[in-house]
Amino acid sequence: MLKKILLLLLNSLSLSVCYAAESDGVISFSDSTPRVISVQSNTTGVRADLVKSTAPRSYTVKKTDTVMKLAQMYLKKISYWSQFMGVSRFNATKLYPGDQLQILGVDGYKVLVVNRASNASFSPGYEKLVPTARDIDSDALPPMSIHKLRNLLMKPTLVDEKIFESLPVVVAGGEVGQYMYTAGDNIYVKGLTGISVGSQVSVLSKFREIVDPDSKESLGYEVRWDGSAILDQLGPVSTLHVNNTVSQISPLDRVMTVAEPDIPVIIPHKSDQIISGKIVALYDSLTSTAEDNTVVINRGDRDGVDVGLVFDVTSTRKIVDPTSNQDKPKYLVMPPEIIGEVIVYKVYDKLSFGLVTNSSRAIELYSVVQSQE
Repeated sequence: MLKKILLLLLNSLSLSVCYAAESDGVISFSDSTPRVISVQSNTTGVRADLVKSTAPRSYTVKKTDTVMKLAQMYLKKISYWSQFMGVSRFNATKLYPGDQLQILGVDGYKVLVVNRASNASFSPGYEKLVPTARDIDSDALPPMSIHKLRNLLMKPTLVDEKIFESLPVVVAGGEVGQYMYTAGDNIYVKGLTGISVGSQVSVLSKFREIVDPDSKESLGYEVRWDGSAILDQLGPVSTLHVNNTVSQISPLDRVMTVAEPDIPVIIPHKSDQIISGKIVALYDSLTSTAEDNTVVINRGDRDGVDVGLVFDVTSTRKIVDPTSNQDKPKYLVMPPEIIGEVIVYKVYDKLSFGLVTNSSRAIELYSVVQSQE
């Protein structure tokens, strides 16, 4: 299938062309040592036009890098990341600090190959370069900033309304007449059981019901993470000390034990079929949002959405037709335009939460999204 391998080398690296049996070639990395690569027989890579013109031909992975940062550095559409790495299994896309990356041209397509010094199973002076997963994953690059990801996974959260109403409830604060509580205050909670003194709990308040704007179906009840508290004394009415707040805690808020979330494997990818939907809720804004903010999409697990799926955000503007009567103006609908990109990081049955990874202008509520093609 792959007859000819064109090696693209810049700067001090020489240009080499190699003819091989279907898929093998020789490539030079920064240490000037020739190395063997093996491109899988089913590897196609990505079309050359999907790789940014500014993408480095060679790059050494740094400790401060993330998967998202590298995908955005190389690709115009980050959903092609695993295909760009020439693998079909997401867990084979792991990268580690010190890995050397090189773009390889294959029959008009481009593949990112990885030089890993830890692979010593090949003959001296050579290394078999195929994307592989290591046993120790703690060293692998995270999908994005760990701090950012933990915050995203903790909040926002969907909780079934009946489950929320059954949770232990904040009934009062430590000071008489006080109805709003923040870090440093004591709160009293009714119905708290099953945890020990010193345990930390999350304090939640009912935020909103999310409704599909088209079908009017209820997609779920979102709860807001107001803060956390430490159990001081357990009883019919328990005493807790508030140690962190992002918004004020008040009576009728609920308390819930929430484990530290595991960091999921978030690999940007496409879906097997086109999935279209809308942005049905925003954060930190009522009408529009932009890069690095969370949006809610009215498509979830039942629709085929999974963690790492990438959506394009489109905008369709209306303008006044300048040829129409200005007293009774008519409007023209402009062609759809891609204005941003969203990667899904949390999925529920009917909806999903995504992070805006880039935007060319403000992304409005009810903007149309479509999985990348």
